[in-house]
Amino acid sequence: MLFWSKKFDPTKDLADLTGKVIIVTGANTGIGYSTVKHLARRGAKVYLGSRSEEKGTLAISKLQEEGIGSGEVVPLSCDLSTPALAKKAAEDFLQRETRLDVLVNNAGLLHDHTDKPAQDGITEMMMVNHIGTFQFTTTLLPLLLKTSEEPNSDVRILTVTSDGHTRGVAAKPDINFSTMDEFKNTYAQENIPYFARYFISKLGNVLFTNALQRRIASSSIICMSLHPGVSNTSFSRNTPFPRLVFFLMSLFVMTPDEGAHTSCFAAASPLVRQEADKYKGAYLEPIKISQASENARKIELQDQLWETTEKYLQSLDLSM
Repeated sequence: MLFWSKKFDPTKDLADLTGKVIIVTGANTGIGYSTVKHLARRGAKVYLGSRSEEKGTLAISKLQEEGIGSGEVVPLSCDLSTPALAKKAAEDFLQRETRLDVLVNNAGLLHDHTDKPAQDGITEMMMVNHIGTFQFTTTLLPLLLKTSEEPNSDVRILTVTSDGHTRGVAAKPDINFSTMDEFKNTYAQENIPYFARYFISKLGNVLFTNALQRRIASSSIICMSLHPGVSNTSFSRNTPFPRLVFFLMSLFVMTPDEGAHTSCFAAASPLVRQEADKYKGAYLEPIKISQASENARKIELQDQLWETTEKYLQSLDLSM
């Protein structure tokens, strides 16, 4: 179903990743799982992040049955549902490795598990999709920067977002992240509140990526956000659509393996490093560079989101 996938083949078009260390979060199923598989087959040591150790171990067993070539896949308990757990996951990794070449922030929620706030009045969607990812990434940032200083390094930080960041409430011109209000907004007045919360959190992913790229501009690290396309994964199957609706939708979406192509391209295509200036801070919408929303490109919003998130984490004694 993915017509443009003919232009990119992760079995042929990725760099040799021997000696590289990579983390992929939310990787026990779907796009994350396929991303791990392709990167490991190119020789990388890939940490498979999952919310529970049991899920990670089961996923690795399945991967080993499918074959991971010369690579290695290692489980990493990575629960982003609170900042403290996200920080712990990153610190656990830091105790085990002395380098990190690629971070793929793939974990995320499409809908809340509950209408109740996750912590401090913040919606579960915003907590997992943005704040947990922010905490996890910034805790790992010193090691990413250190790795980027090594000869012939190619360090990349990727965050999987959605074209939903261009839609609905995420496109409203008066959006503001200077306070925690947007982090706590349930959008109960919207026809589908969890979609609104999702769109806002995905806007947060793009804003975060752009803000991070500007803050480490003097380094060689490439930060990108990407929309993988709509895929038939457990992530989308868990949405509360009637089964018939989902079946009809599934006829027009990608397989999880196709959905992983953009993440694989961003993580390990030699083209990205060859044209580093072009890809720094880029937003990819399957494979190719696309234009993020007007709100996502606003430097003021990028800084508001970064600073408000940082202040919140500082209040918990968890900032970087």
